[in-house]
Amino acid sequence: MIEYSEARELVLASAKKLAAESVPLTRSLGRTLAREVKAREDIPPFTKATMDGYAVRAEDTRPEPGKTEVRLEVLTDLPAGQVTRKAVGPGQAVRIMTGAPLPAGADAVVMVEDTAADERGAVIRRAVRAGDNIGLAGEDLKKGETAVAAGAVIGPAEIGMLAAAGLARVPVARRPKLAVISTGDELVEPGRPKRRGQIRNSNGPALTALATQAGADAIYLGIARDKKASLTARLAKARGADILVLSGGVSVGDYDLVKSELEASGVCPVFWQVRIKPGKPVFFGVRGRQLVFGLPGNPTSSMVTFHLFVRPAIDRLLGRTAVGPESARAVLGETIMLKPGRRQFLRGVLAGRGPILRAVPYEDQRSGVLRSMVRGRILIVVPADAGRIEAGQEVEILFLDGS
Repeated sequence: MIEYSEARELVLASAKKLAAESVPLTRSLGRTLAREVKAREDIPPFTKATMDGYAVRAEDTRPEPGKTEVRLEVLTDLPAGQVTRKAVGPGQAVRIMTGAPLPAGADAVVMVEDTAADERGAVIRRAVRAGDNIGLAGEDLKKGETAVAAGAVIGPAEIGMLAAAGLARVPVARRPKLAVISTGDELVEPGRPKRRGQIRNSNGPALTALATQAGADAIYLGIARDKKASLTARLAKARGADILVLSGGVSVGDYDLVKSELEASGVCPVFWQVRIKPGKPVFFGVRGRQLVFGLPGNPTSSMVTFHLFVRPAIDRLLGRTAVGPESARAVLGETIMLKPGRRQFLRGVLAGRGPILRAVPYEDQRSGVLRSMVRGRILIVVPADAGRIEAGQEVEILFLDGS
């Protein structure tokens, strides 16, 4: 067995960033930006009004002693999307709408709520200071500054920024193709008749969903039975994938054929068995540029090891800046007592909504209990040499939600 940190580094060292492709901006949500995008011009490109009202010289809005208001001559109306050549001089104003370019000479906008209009001009009832109610050219980004960094996962805010930067098409990393194979004579697909002694195949759908959520183009290739011919046939179908994920058959039983058949199909082993719990018998190898993972058959072990090894590999292939589940520190809500020797990843929940994260292990940590993944949205990381961690101590946690 090797240590978790070494195994993870071996996976990442084998994962090479994929080529880029161009997609329409409107279809880039959830994709990974392949190259840095810089502002092609100042954003916004001009100083503008951020309120409806009157563009003025701030010094002209201060009333004379003993008076409460100022009257200014209105030169013109200026709606958004238009400009004016008229400059605001002493005692003058331009009626302006939100988003319209600030006319020359003006240095502030008086909100319409603080004004009144009559046939002689605009009545200003509240003084403003220079800079009030205006947005400066380039206050968001200056020309040449980074709008969105390479490796960022594109969300709605990033789409807005890319649009502001003028991109109609976006360079994104190609989605890695990922194939999932379940193994075992005991498995039956959902909806199919089930005999005594058989169980439903939950790993195939769950792993395919995890891969899709992580940003891969995932395809499920079905169940390989505990026969060489069945497994060989499905391994052949997966040759075009960037990543191959199998569940089950990686232990040491008489019918656990995955490791030997992978090697027979040309997969070069990198490691087999990692000093972790759950998921000790996890396998990793390479076949050319293809990354091959053999995950345990127990449902929670399969999903946990996906998060620990496959998800970081997907992130690295995509060139993402963040690799693997996000980590944080939390206060342990109850004392943990475990047998030391392996790094453990306990399914857990976050308790309370206070400013300090508080983590509590899920009550049932058995590797076949799938509900622990449904109700536990974090992993509590327990170092290999820890046999007891007291309530109130800080621990590392990994968030399972999100891409």
